[in-house]
Amino acid sequence: MNAIGPENSENKPQQVDVSVIYVNWNCADEIEGSIRSLREKTVSCNYEIIVVDNDSPQGLGSLANDPELCLIVSGKNGGFGAGCNIGAAAANGRFLLFLNPDTRLLNDVLGELTSFLEDDPRVGIAGSLVEDSRGKVLFDGGRSLPSLLNEFLQHSTLCFRFPRARWTSRPYISDWDHLSTREVGFVSGACMMMKPRHFRAVGGFDETFFLYCEEVDLCYRVHKAGLGIWYVHTARILHKERQSTLQLYGSVSRVVLQNLKSQNYYFQKHHGRAIAFLWRWMLITLYMLRYLFQRDPSYLEYAKWGITA
Repeated sequence: MNAIGPENSENKPQQVDVSVIYVNWNCADEIEGSIRSLREKTVSCNYEIIVVDNDSPQGLGSLANDPELCLIVSGKNGGFGAGCNIGAAAANGRFLLFLNPDTRLLNDVLGELTSFLEDDPRVGIAGSLVEDSRGKVLFDGGRSLPSLLNEFLQHSTLCFRFPRARWTSRPYISDWDHLSTREVGFVSGACMMMKPRHFRAVGGFDETFFLYCEEVDLCYRVHKAGLGIWYVHTARILHKERQSTLQLYGSVSRVVLQNLKSQNYYFQKHHGRAIAFLWRWMLITLYMLRYLFQRDPSYLEYAKWGITA
Protein backbone atom coordinates (compact mmCIF):
# COMPACT_ATOMS: atom_id res chain seq x y z
CA MET A 1 0.00 0.00 0.00
CA ASN A 2 1.50 3.30 -1.06
CA ALA A 3 0.60 6.76 0.19
CA ILE A 4 1.15 9.92 -1.82
CA GLY A 5 0.49 13.25 -0.21
CA PRO A 6 1.62 16.81 0.35
CA GLU A 7 5.32 16.94 1.25
CA ASN A 8 5.59 17.66 4.98
CA SER A 9 7.97 15.11 6.39
CA GLU A 10 9.48 17.39 9.07
CA ASN A 11 6.34 17.95 11.12
CA LYS A 12 3.43 15.77 12.08
CA PRO A 13 0.32 16.97 10.20
CA GLN A 14 -1.69 19.46 12.23
CA GLN A 15 -5.18 18.27 13.15
CA VAL A 16 -7.92 19.62 10.94
CA ASP A 17 -11.64 19.85 11.49
CA VAL A 18 -12.74 17.22 8.95
CA SER A 19 -11.05 14.40 7.09
CA VAL A 20 -13.05 13.87 3.89
CA ILE A 21 -12.61 10.31 2.61
CA TYR A 22 -13.33 9.07 -0.91
CA VAL A 23 -12.86 5.55 -2.29
CA ASN A 24 -11.99 5.34 -5.98
CA TRP A 25 -12.75 2.54 -8.41
CA ASN A 26 -12.84 3.86 -11.98
CA CYS A 27 -14.50 7.10 -10.90
CA ALA A 28 -11.67 9.64 -10.65
CA ASP A 29 -13.60 12.13 -12.80
CA GLU A 30 -16.58 11.93 -10.45
CA ILE A 31 -14.34 12.46 -7.44
CA GLU A 32 -12.87 15.55 -9.11
CA GLY A 33 -16.38 16.95 -9.55
CA SER A 34 -17.24 16.21 -5.92
CA ILE A 35 -14.02 17.84 -4.70
CA ARG A 36 -14.78 20.98 -6.74
CA SER A 37 -18.15 21.27 -5.01
CA LEU A 38 -16.52 20.61 -1.63
CA ARG A 39 -14.01 23.40 -2.15
CA GLU A 40 -16.66 25.77 -3.45
CA LYS A 41 -19.23 25.22 -0.70
CA THR A 42 -17.10 24.74 2.42
CA VAL A 43 -16.69 28.05 4.25
CA SER A 44 -16.68 27.29 7.99
CA CYS A 45 -14.24 24.37 8.41
CA ASN A 46 -10.73 23.43 7.48
CA TYR A 47 -10.35 19.96 6.05
CA GLU A 48 -8.11 17.43 4.39
CA ILE A 49 -9.07 15.22 1.46
CA ILE A 50 -8.05 11.56 1.39
CA VAL A 51 -8.60 9.46 -1.73
CA VAL A 52 -8.11 5.70 -1.46
CA ASP A 53 -7.64 3.96 -4.79
CA ASN A 54 -9.03 0.40 -4.69
CA ASP A 55 -6.78 -0.96 -7.45
CA SER A 56 -8.79 0.93 -10.05
CA PRO A 57 -7.89 -0.16 -13.63
CA GLN A 58 -8.28 3.43 -14.78
CA GLY A 59 -6.13 4.74 -11.93
CA LEU A 60 -6.32 8.16 -10.33
CA GLY A 61 -6.27 10.27 -13.49
CA SER A 62 -5.58 13.93 -12.86
CA LEU A 63 -6.17 13.45 -9.12
CA ALA A 64 -2.56 12.25 -9.00
CA ASN A 65 -1.46 15.79 -9.90
CA ASP A 66 -3.38 17.57 -7.14
CA PRO A 67 -0.84 18.53 -4.45
CA GLU A 68 -3.53 19.18 -1.85
CA LEU A 69 -4.77 15.59 -1.72
CA CYS A 70 -3.57 12.64 0.30
CA LEU A 71 -3.68 9.73 -2.16
CA ILE A 72 -3.44 6.14 -0.94
CA VAL A 73 -3.02 3.29 -3.42
CA SER A 74 -4.27 0.15 -1.67
CA GLY A 75 -3.11 -2.37 -4.28
CA LYS A 76 -6.34 -4.37 -4.17
CA ASN A 77 -10.09 -3.87 -4.35
CA GLY A 78 -11.28 -4.94 -0.93
CA GLY A 79 -14.61 -3.16 -1.29
CA PHE A 80 -16.03 0.17 -0.19
CA GLY A 81 -15.82 -0.46 3.56
CA ALA A 82 -12.22 -1.66 3.37
CA GLY A 83 -11.25 1.45 1.42
CA CYS A 84 -12.97 3.68 3.99
CA ASN A 85 -11.10 1.93 6.81
CA ILE A 86 -7.78 2.62 5.07
CA GLY A 87 -8.71 6.27 4.67
CA ALA A 88 -9.84 6.58 8.29
CA ALA A 89 -6.55 5.11 9.54
CA ALA A 90 -4.66 7.90 7.74
CA ALA A 91 -7.01 10.70 8.86
CA ASN A 92 -6.04 13.62 11.11
CA GLY A 93 -9.46 15.29 11.43
CA ARG A 94 -11.64 15.76 14.49
CA PHE A 95 -14.41 14.32 12.32
CA LEU A 96 -14.54 11.74 9.54
CA LEU A 97 -16.76 12.41 6.52
CA PHE A 98 -17.30 9.50 4.14
CA LEU A 99 -18.40 10.83 0.75
CA ASN A 100 -19.33 8.87 -2.35
CA PRO A 101 -17.55 9.91 -5.56
CA ASP A 102 -20.86 10.68 -7.30
CA THR A 103 -21.93 13.31 -4.78
CA ARG A 104 -22.01 17.09 -5.14
CA LEU A 105 -22.25 19.35 -2.10
CA LEU A 106 -25.09 21.84 -2.42
CA ASN A 107 -24.21 23.91 0.66
CA ASP A 108 -21.70 23.99 3.53
CA VAL A 109 -22.27 20.34 4.44
CA LEU A 110 -19.11 20.11 6.55
CA GLY A 111 -20.14 23.10 8.65
CA GLU A 112 -23.70 21.85 9.16
CA LEU A 113 -22.70 18.32 10.18
CA THR A 114 -19.78 19.28 12.43
CA SER A 115 -21.96 21.80 14.27
CA PHE A 116 -24.64 19.17 14.80
CA LEU A 117 -22.19 16.59 16.13
CA GLU A 118 -20.52 19.15 18.41
CA ASP A 119 -23.83 20.31 19.88
CA ASP A 120 -24.94 16.86 21.12
CA PRO A 121 -22.43 14.26 22.39
CA ARG A 122 -25.11 11.56 22.15
CA VAL A 123 -25.05 11.70 18.33
CA GLY A 124 -22.92 8.96 16.81
CA ILE A 125 -23.46 9.52 13.09
CA ALA A 126 -24.91 12.47 11.18
CA GLY A 127 -26.06 12.23 7.56
CA SER A 128 -27.33 14.76 5.05
CA LEU A 129 -30.44 15.40 3.00
CA VAL A 130 -29.99 13.73 -0.40
CA GLU A 131 -31.33 15.06 -3.71
CA ASP A 132 -31.28 13.55 -7.18
CA SER A 133 -30.20 15.38 -10.34
CA ARG A 134 -33.72 16.84 -10.73
CA GLY A 135 -33.72 18.33 -7.25
CA LYS A 136 -36.08 15.73 -5.79
CA VAL A 137 -35.45 14.80 -2.16
CA LEU A 138 -34.61 11.09 -1.92
CA PHE A 139 -36.13 9.31 1.03
CA ASP A 140 -33.24 6.85 1.30
CA GLY A 141 -31.22 9.64 2.94
CA GLY A 142 -32.76 8.61 6.27
CA ARG A 143 -34.46 5.23 6.71
CA SER A 144 -35.53 2.58 9.18
CA LEU A 145 -33.25 -0.35 9.90
CA PRO A 146 -34.08 -3.56 7.99
CA SER A 147 -36.53 -6.02 9.55
CA LEU A 148 -38.64 -8.83 8.12
CA LEU A 149 -41.66 -6.53 8.00
CA ASN A 150 -39.77 -3.67 6.38
CA GLU A 151 -38.22 -6.03 3.83
CA PHE A 152 -41.64 -7.49 3.00
CA LEU A 153 -43.08 -4.01 2.45
CA GLN A 154 -40.18 -3.03 0.19
CA HIS A 155 -39.83 -6.17 -1.96
CA SER A 156 -43.60 -6.54 -2.33
CA THR A 157 -43.61 -2.86 -3.48
CA LEU A 158 -46.35 -2.03 -0.95
CA CYS A 159 -44.19 0.75 0.50
CA PHE A 160 -44.07 2.37 -2.96
CA ARG A 161 -47.76 1.87 -3.71
CA PHE A 162 -48.89 3.34 -0.39
CA PRO A 163 -46.01 5.60 0.69
CA ARG A 164 -48.02 7.73 3.12
CA ALA A 165 -49.89 5.01 4.99
CA ARG A 166 -48.92 4.37 8.60
CA TRP A 167 -47.60 0.82 8.21
CA THR A 168 -46.43 0.72 4.60
CA SER A 169 -44.35 3.89 5.02
CA ARG A 170 -42.04 2.17 7.51
CA PRO A 171 -38.99 1.25 5.33
CA TYR A 172 -38.37 4.73 3.92
CA ILE A 173 -40.27 6.64 6.63
CA SER A 174 -42.11 8.04 3.62
CA ASP A 175 -44.95 9.57 5.64
CA TRP A 176 -42.30 12.18 6.56
CA ASP A 177 -41.13 14.60 3.85
CA HIS A 178 -37.45 14.45 4.92
CA LEU A 179 -37.41 18.26 5.18
CA SER A 180 -36.73 18.33 8.90
CA THR A 181 -34.02 16.97 11.18
CA ARG A 182 -34.73 13.79 13.14
CA GLU A 183 -33.27 10.56 14.48
CA VAL A 184 -33.46 7.62 12.06
CA GLY A 185 -32.41 3.99 11.81
CA PHE A 186 -29.61 4.64 9.33
CA VAL A 187 -28.42 7.34 6.97
CA SER A 188 -27.14 7.07 3.41
CA GLY A 189 -23.53 5.97 3.08
CA ALA A 190 -23.18 8.57 0.33
CA CYS A 191 -22.57 11.19 3.04
CA MET A 192 -22.06 10.28 6.68
CA MET A 193 -19.98 11.95 9.39
CA MET A 194 -18.80 10.68 12.76
CA LYS A 195 -16.04 11.18 15.31
CA PRO A 196 -12.92 9.00 14.91
CA ARG A 197 -13.18 7.68 18.47
CA HIS A 198 -16.71 6.42 17.82
CA PHE A 199 -15.58 4.89 14.53
CA ARG A 200 -12.74 3.07 16.27
CA ALA A 201 -14.90 2.05 19.24
CA VAL A 202 -17.29 0.05 17.03
CA GLY A 203 -14.49 -1.39 14.88
CA GLY A 204 -15.00 0.69 11.74
CA PHE A 205 -16.63 -0.79 8.66
CA ASP A 206 -17.08 -4.55 8.50
CA GLU A 207 -14.98 -5.52 5.49
CA THR A 208 -17.03 -8.67 4.88
CA PHE A 209 -19.50 -6.34 3.16
CA PHE A 210 -17.83 -5.83 -0.21
CA LEU A 211 -20.49 -3.39 -1.36
CA TYR A 212 -23.90 -2.33 0.01
CA CYS A 213 -25.26 -2.53 3.57
CA GLU A 214 -21.91 -1.60 5.11
CA GLU A 215 -23.35 1.73 6.27
CA VAL A 216 -26.49 -0.01 7.61
CA ASP A 217 -24.31 -2.38 9.62
CA LEU A 218 -22.19 0.50 10.94
CA CYS A 219 -25.27 2.48 11.99
CA TYR A 220 -26.72 -0.61 13.70
CA ARG A 221 -23.54 -1.08 15.76
CA VAL A 222 -23.43 2.61 16.65
CA HIS A 223 -27.05 2.30 17.83
CA LYS A 224 -26.10 -0.71 19.95
CA ALA A 225 -23.29 1.35 21.48
CA GLY A 226 -25.92 3.78 22.79
CA LEU A 227 -25.48 6.61 20.29
CA GLY A 228 -28.01 8.16 17.92
CA ILE A 229 -28.13 8.25 14.13
CA TRP A 230 -29.41 11.59 12.88
CA TYR A 231 -30.59 12.87 9.53
CA VAL A 232 -29.67 16.58 9.26
CA HIS A 233 -31.82 18.28 6.64
CA THR A 234 -29.81 21.51 6.64
CA ALA A 235 -26.84 19.68 5.07
CA ARG A 236 -27.66 19.01 1.41
CA ILE A 237 -25.99 16.91 -1.26
CA LEU A 238 -26.81 15.75 -4.76
CA HIS A 239 -26.26 12.02 -5.33
CA LYS A 240 -26.00 10.72 -8.88
CA GLU A 241 -25.86 7.01 -7.80
CA ARG A 242 -24.33 3.85 -9.29
CA GLN A 243 -21.58 5.58 -11.26
CA SER A 244 -18.96 2.92 -10.49
CA THR A 245 -21.13 -0.03 -9.44
CA LEU A 246 -22.62 -0.42 -12.91
CA GLN A 247 -19.10 -0.45 -14.32
CA LEU A 248 -18.15 -3.17 -11.86
CA TYR A 249 -21.23 -5.39 -12.22
CA GLY A 250 -22.39 -4.56 -15.74
CA SER A 251 -26.17 -4.50 -15.17
CA VAL A 252 -28.79 -3.34 -12.69
CA SER A 253 -29.85 -6.94 -11.95
CA ARG A 254 -26.32 -7.87 -10.90
CA VAL A 255 -26.15 -4.77 -8.72
CA VAL A 256 -29.40 -5.89 -7.04
CA LEU A 257 -27.99 -9.38 -6.53
CA GLN A 258 -24.92 -7.92 -4.82
CA ASN A 259 -27.25 -5.92 -2.58
CA LEU A 260 -29.19 -9.08 -1.70
CA LYS A 261 -25.97 -10.93 -0.82
CA SER A 262 -24.99 -8.11 1.52
CA GLN A 263 -28.44 -8.05 3.11
CA ASN A 264 -28.24 -11.81 3.64
CA TYR A 265 -25.01 -11.38 5.58
CA TYR A 266 -26.50 -8.46 7.54
CA PHE A 267 -29.46 -10.59 8.69
CA GLN A 268 -27.21 -13.52 9.58
CA LYS A 269 -24.85 -11.28 11.53
CA HIS A 270 -27.40 -9.32 13.55
CA HIS A 271 -30.51 -11.54 13.66
CA GLY A 272 -29.22 -15.09 13.24
CA ARG A 273 -29.38 -17.76 10.56
CA ALA A 274 -33.04 -18.61 11.21
CA ILE A 275 -34.21 -15.06 10.48
CA ALA A 276 -31.91 -14.87 7.45
CA PHE A 277 -33.45 -18.14 6.21
CA LEU A 278 -36.99 -16.73 6.63
CA TRP A 279 -35.92 -13.53 4.86
CA ARG A 280 -34.57 -15.46 1.87
CA TRP A 281 -37.71 -17.59 1.51
CA MET A 282 -39.89 -14.52 1.78
CA LEU A 283 -37.93 -13.05 -1.14
CA ILE A 284 -38.18 -16.28 -3.12
CA THR A 285 -41.97 -16.27 -2.72
CA LEU A 286 -42.37 -12.57 -3.54
CA TYR A 287 -40.13 -12.62 -6.60
CA MET A 288 -41.62 -15.84 -7.98
CA LEU A 289 -45.07 -14.22 -7.74
CA ARG A 290 -43.79 -11.04 -9.40
CA TYR A 291 -42.20 -13.12 -12.16
CA LEU A 292 -45.43 -15.05 -12.79
CA PHE A 293 -47.40 -11.81 -13.12
CA GLN A 294 -44.85 -9.64 -14.94
CA ARG A 295 -42.50 -12.14 -16.65
CA ASP A 296 -39.45 -10.03 -15.87
CA PRO A 297 -36.49 -12.47 -16.03
CA SER A 298 -34.58 -10.52 -13.37
CA TYR A 299 -37.26 -11.47 -10.81
CA LEU A 300 -36.67 -15.13 -11.61
CA GLU A 301 -32.94 -14.54 -11.18
CA TYR A 302 -33.49 -13.06 -7.70
CA ALA A 303 -35.68 -16.01 -6.69
CA LYS A 304 -33.09 -18.50 -7.92
CA TRP A 305 -30.41 -16.70 -5.91
CA GLY A 306 -32.54 -17.08 -2.79
CA ILE A 307 -32.82 -20.82 -3.33
CA THR A 308 -29.09 -21.35 -3.87
CA ALA A 309 -27.75 -18.79 -1.36
